[in-house]
Amino acid sequence: MNTKGKNDAEVPPELVRFLKFVTAGLEESERDFQDELVRRFQKTIREIKTDREMGERYMIFEEMLREEKQEGRQEGRLEATRENILELLEELGEIPEDLQTKFEDLEDVTKLKVLHKIAAKAESLRAFEEKAEIYFNSKDKK
Repeated sequence: MNTKGKNDAEVPPELVRFLKFVTAGLEESERDFQDELVRRFQKTIREIKTDREMGERYMIFEEMLREEKQEGRQEGRLEATRENILELLEELGEIPEDLQTKFEDLEDVTKLKVLHKIAAKAESLRAFEEKAEIYFNSKDKK
């Protein structure tokens, strides 16, 4: 089924009217489609829009979706920064498993960015580990 189909004559008229309603813009969706099912949808939509409780639920739902999207972006940044650090360190040699685990467990993008800078400047894995250790020890004391 295609909402943009061109063969209206081959489809039941009720379905054509419904599909035109579904694809209509906000203003156009209020026009009379000469169809009882569409009228019921329009009435239900108007009721939902005017129902204060439903409006509050909708706003809460919208906020939840926004937060979920933001969390997804944050997780994406964390993962990308971890991968960038590991790529830099792989050029210096085989990364010890315990070091990889530390990156996977780290959930602070600010700390990961600092580690990324340390990795970019490191001349060896050992040098990176030493500077990272100094960084973490200085953070623990604060």
